[in-house]
Amino acid sequence: MNGSKNNICLALLAFRDGGKVMLNRRADADVEAWEFIGGGVEAGETPFDAVKREIFEEVNYTLSPDDDLQFVGDYDFEYDETRAKVYFFTAKSPGIDKFSDSEEVFVCDLKFFDAADALDLTLLPLTRKLLEHEDITV
Repeated sequence: MNGSKNNICLALLAFRDGGKVMLNRRADADVEAWEFIGGGVEAGETPFDAVKREIFEEVNYTLSPDDDLQFVGDYDFEYDETRAKVYFFTAKSPGIDKFSDSEEVFVCDLKFFDAADALDLTLLPLTRKLLEHEDITV
């Protein structure tokens, strides 16, 4: 992944509950837009460690073995001026009541959707591509 595009590396997580996936309504977006929770993989960090760190930073929750964290796959996406390497994970939801607000995510902005229904929402480009990807089953 090189060239004139902005290259990013992300670790994203879909909490799942009864066939539904949790999305976050972005608090900092100009319009309502939904996304998976996660963020950048830092230098020297594995995607697995990054997703655990991001979940803690964004919803103040420490993933445990009971959450059944699963690596789904890694995907390369290009959109606008960005080229992204995305490591995608799923985990069982511990319940939204186990989360708390952070500077980045407000618990009131978390909601579960059927994957098909989520495609009717205004989604961030990576979230839409992950939900549409034929290999991804949540």
